[in-house]
Amino acid sequence: MNQADLRDRLAESSRFFRLGMEALGSARLRRAIDLLIVELPKLSADQCREAQIQLSHVLAAQERRDFLLVADLLEYQIAPLLSSSQKSGEEG
Repeated sequence: MNQADLRDRLAESSRFFRLGMEALGSARLRRAIDLLIVELPKLSADQCREAQIQLSHVLAAQERRDFLLVADLLEYQIAPLLSSSQKSGEEG
């Protein structure tokens, strides 16, 4: 698996949360987090820190059952971190 697969899992999870399918969204999120753990060492220190902060926000929103916020955080905060990581890796 790679960052593209991880972004796909995040997008899938986000889509399920938006559709009100929390169980499927949560299952995809668990798989995405497993992949993210593997990808974290490939991120810069700042990106890693930001990913950890955003993940804590995701888990807090999920605990509050605010699934639209979970979807937004996955799609607009965490996924872009992976895209910027891939771009900076290509430049270096």
